[in-house]
Amino acid sequence: MKIIAISTRSVDYRSDAGIDKRRLYVNGYFSEIATKVGFVLFPVCSQNGIEKIVEMCDGLIIAGRDRDINPKYYGEEPQKGLIYPEDNYEDELDFRLIELFERQKKPILGICSGLQSLNIYFGGTLKQHIDEHTSKEKLVRHSVKINRDSFLYSLYGKENNVNSIHHQAINKLAEGFKVTAVADDGTIEAIERENLIGVQWHPEIDDEYNTFKKFVETC
Repeated sequence: MKIIAISTRSVDYRSDAGIDKRRLYVNGYFSEIATKVGFVLFPVCSQNGIEKIVEMCDGLIIAGRDRDINPKYYGEEPQKGLIYPEDNYEDELDFRLIELFERQKKPILGICSGLQSLNIYFGGTLKQHIDEHTSKEKLVRHSVKINRDSFLYSLYGKENNVNSIHHQAINKLAEGFKVTAVADDGTIEAIERENLIGVQWHPEIDDEYNTFKKFVETC
């Protein structure tokens, strides 16, 4: 049975005693996916012993998250009106995991901001805000066109209807990657480079078990 690492996410909160704390978590969707597909999910909570974790695991999922990636990592200042967290815990963990798994040539699946982390780590940039790709009132959905020569084409064919929960997107594509899915408005929705795969939507929310099964098979 394959062991797949997944980056944990964080949320700050204040305890009943008035102490500021940080809670680390993995979205429950991924636990259900691991059970149905049949792999061991290994949450990575810190960089402590991370080299041993990479040796032990067969692949990596960079999960989506609520916090935007600090634009300092792609050489920009925050746009007016946008606030980024001072705590770079998630940014630094994602980039370190990408570095080590890529060094070992082990597959990586980046989901939503995980796609953005892949693009930034390898030298790309982001549009800090786009409209009409997320809403607080309802789950936004739209179609994407998929390139034939891609990991995704073998799953969905030439088109797929996907969920959309993001207000940022790829601007400059990182060198060596190819765009494999695009929304009708031109937003980049998926990228690939060898065994590195990034999708802007959340396949775990739509119970797309075959996406994860095929990814695990590449590991």
